[in-house]
Amino acid sequence: MQKLIVAYDGSTFAQKAIDKAVELAKKEETEIICVNVIEDFCPIGLTEIDCTIVREMQTKESNAITANALEEFKKAGVNARVIIEIGSPAEMIIEVAKREAADMIIAASHGKHGAKKFAFGSATARLIEHSPVPVLVMK
Repeated sequence: MQKLIVAYDGSTFAQKAIDKAVELAKKEETEIICVNVIEDFCPIGLTEIDCTIVREMQTKESNAITANALEEFKKAGVNARVIIEIGSPAEMIIEVAKREAADMIIAASHGKHGAKKFAFGSATARLIEHSPVPVLVMK
């Protein structure tokens, strides 16, 4: 395995994906690509200015989340980098996997929204259904 995508949103669930990626990367020479996706939406009723402020807050949060992940990878002694995208999480993770010619995607069974998002269909379920590469789901 040469390239491994880790879908990471900073949640405790996603931490298991980070841990598994480190475990796999230590077994063989593997580059970890940590992907964080800022969902592209603006709630009804917000002005364009309000939406810009929301996006800036989301970007700041993504930068902090991925900086923490990179620090973990560095401490573990594995080769890693971060990609932050804007859009639908499943679609963007799949796009990155294709663009980077990844061998596998590791994702958590639930993200930062937890089990409540299950009723609407999770990003992980969409990853499993549409990914061109194997998806390892961590519970």
